[in-house]
Amino acid sequence: MFFKKINFKVLSLFLILGLFVVSGFGCKNSLTGDQAEAVKPVSLEYWTVFDDVGAINDAVANFKTYRPYMTINVRQFKAEEIYSRLIEALAEDVGPDIISVPVRQLNFYQSKLATMPASVSDAIVETKKTITGSMETTVSLRAVNLPTVLNIEREFFQTVKKDAVRNGNIYGLPLSLDSMVLYYNKDILDRAGVPEPPKTWTEFQDAVKKTTKFNKETGKIIQSGVALGTAKNINNFDDIFYVLLKQSGVTMGQGGFVWSGDKNGNPIRNVLDFYTDFANAGRDTYSWNNDQEVALDRFIKGGLAFFFGYNYHYNLIKAQGANLNFDVLPLLQLNPENPVNVTNYSLQCVTSKSKNQGQAWNFINYLANLNVKDYLDKTGRPTAKRAFLVEQKGKTELAPFVNDLLITENWYRGNNYEATKAALDSLYSEWISVPAGGEEDDIIKWKEEVLNRAATKINQTY
Repeated sequence: MFFKKINFKVLSLFLILGLFVVSGFGCKNSLTGDQAEAVKPVSLEYWTVFDDVGAINDAVANFKTYRPYMTINVRQFKAEEIYSRLIEALAEDVGPDIISVPVRQLNFYQSKLATMPASVSDAIVETKKTITGSMETTVSLRAVNLPTVLNIEREFFQTVKKDAVRNGNIYGLPLSLDSMVLYYNKDILDRAGVPEPPKTWTEFQDAVKKTTKFNKETGKIIQSGVALGTAKNINNFDDIFYVLLKQSGVTMGQGGFVWSGDKNGNPIRNVLDFYTDFANAGRDTYSWNNDQEVALDRFIKGGLAFFFGYNYHYNLIKAQGANLNFDVLPLLQLNPENPVNVTNYSLQCVTSKSKNQGQAWNFINYLANLNVKDYLDKTGRPTAKRAFLVEQKGKTELAPFVNDLLITENWYRGNNYEATKAALDSLYSEWISVPAGGEEDDIIKWKEEVLNRAATKINQTY
């Protein structure tokens, strides 16, 4: 880090308020070439989907306190539209400088992203009153060292390094990290005679049976114990399935479904049966089907006992389900001695077409490292940094969401996440559509083909 300083008198009220342009510093000749260049007005465009825009804008205001020459415009998009809008904007050379990329789509976006440099230049502007009562402004130029791969490994939870680093290059930094939890409707459990929320998957199955209700005349589901077994109307269906697989010792991703144990002991079929039985009308755990509305909406309306979700769902549920009596549990574990959980979060990245990459990386570093405690406190989101874990575990509302952060893992690092989800959708549908009247050996063979077909589709996305 190095400094070059120059002092000069403030000539107008605008400068006293910190609202100035380069010409407002006084005589232009009082600035060196480097200094004049460093404080030229800069405007950054920041696009996001899931991050808290209000808290980011608060960070922008803090950042500008010593960088009044900068403007950062934060825009929020829907998840389904941001990529197409990005392609259109880049084609016209008006794309964003910073974009929040869902971690499972990093490979998909990678060709349009810049890698983090080792350091960037920064210009700090400070105005102080002198002993004579006049105002004096100092411009300091400095080099800011950005995080290294080792920094990320030491300071963030383990999944971040695996997700953000490609071939030794860093593509982005997270503001927070999310792991899956189990929301439950306390009133539904009470009415069904379930005195305590489940602690095991077996207790969970029993609770689902007790909390699912059917219309006696039509047989239709009128209250669901849980939303499981299908894909299209279940939030994070792929993450739930991954958790069930991983807790049983099966990994999902490159290679399809990988089981390292004895071939005859492969639990993949049992896991598929467990998951799809909740959508199989012939099973006693039947509680869901494709005719139901989206699971989150059903939970908010009070028609669903259990909902698998993330921290970002919490504020949606609180805001839209004002009278909903609910609580949150850490994710159920098959083996508490070997816990498994899944994460889904975003990385703040810089586009390769940005003309202000240094300033963009400087702000990301400020947001994800220097200002991140303020961001977490304002949003109530789980930390991505190890330093704040103990404090967050002590907060009642946050505790379930941070319980598994040390072991939580992103399961997909391929090139086409949407194709993988489509393969799982087909897998579930086919698995519960066993041809009628078949012999047991024929059914086993048919299911093996269904499973292999899904595994091949998933593997092809890498």
